[in-house]
Amino acid sequence: MKGLIKFYHPDETLEYHIRKCFCKVVFLNKKNTLVVEVESDDDLDHVEEDSYQNEYPQVSFSLEDFEIPVNTVQQLLGKSFQVPSFEEIETDSGEIEEVYYTNLNINDEEYLDTGDNELKFGKDENGNLKLIWIGYCEDFLTGNKEPLKFKISCSFTQDKLEIVE
Repeated sequence: MKGLIKFYHPDETLEYHIRKCFCKVVFLNKKNTLVVEVESDDDLDHVEEDSYQNEYPQVSFSLEDFEIPVNTVQQLLGKSFQVPSFEEIETDSGEIEEVYYTNLNINDEEYLDTGDNELKFGKDENGNLKLIWIGYCEDFLTGNKEPLKFKISCSFTQDKLEIVE
């Protein structure tokens, strides 16, 4: 298993198993930016029949274009970043543009912003790069005004490619 995604709703905690995740540092427009994608599987074997999670079998998170002061993924070790959902940035032509960094995709249909994002990088027990991502999102379960806290814990492991001749 690569990790878990948890949503902490007052009625229940939803737990998703991670199917795939990746992290890279990309040189974009003369700056280094962070790109992270985390996608759950849609397996619901561990979920109670009356759980909210049955209505939302799959979620995915993405972060992109967030400027960071490192050049490589290895340099992320021990670093922590506060990432806003979006920022207003002045373009070279003097116009103000909204740049969105993070989003949550529900059931491959609905996109939600995430807020108060904190990303912490370290190593797992096998020496792989590990990410703890904590933040808040809109309550897509019941529509309450209080945002839902979420936590992602994942390890970026190298998948083995098998080539059959």
